[in-house]
Amino acid sequence: MTFPRYCVDCDRTIAGNAVIVAEGHSASGAREDAYAHPPGDPACTARRASPSMLHQQLDTMPPPAPGRR
Repeated sequence: MTFPRYCVDCDRTIAGNAVIVAEGHSASGAREDAYAHPPGDPACTARRASPSMLHQQLDTMPPPAPGRR
């Protein structure tokens, strides 16, 4: 069973490709991954002009170690 993915920027359903912006890290699956529309996707109309707090944090994080997502 697949569940719909919702964009963390605009709260709309993502019909096509999505970008994982945060992994759920839950053994039980209770916390799902967080998704966003790909950059420049016309289907995404962000709720605010500035990037979400989640995206601001992710932009300042170092890249993951090789072999990890």
